[in-house]
Amino acid sequence: MKATFNDFLKENPNCSKFANNPDAIAIFNILSKEENIIAMIDASNAGKPALSACVSEVESFFDNSNNPTIDLRDGFTRTVIGRMVKSILAPFGYEPSIQKDLPKATPAKYFTSASCYEKTGTASMRIVRTIEEV
Repeated sequence: MKATFNDFLKENPNCSKFANNPDAIAIFNILSKEENIIAMIDASNAGKPALSACVSEVESFFDNSNNPTIDLRDGFTRTVIGRMVKSILAPFGYEPSIQKDLPKATPAKYFTSASCYEKTGTASMRIVRTIEEV
């Protein structure tokens, strides 16, 4: 089963101040979209930070919020988002391996680095890709 926001909170009790934060929940949901999970795993398999695959979408959400309830300029908040990625990728067997700067081609405004992941853990979920005739 995919990780939920509550799973993230249970794994990271020091992030409990975000428990009822609508923007934190929305960002978790952005990161949890299937296409973003696949993109983060593809980035990881290419040796790039997982967050580089969807950091633009997260930052756009923040920039377009009229009354944001989180602040991406805050270091702890950025760390929390990294922990969200960790919780989301864990069911696929991916664990953090190293912190790297985001690629120069990644247009990031608030994030400069993020964790890379390797498939070293036990997976309870997998990505299935198929080619079908239409």
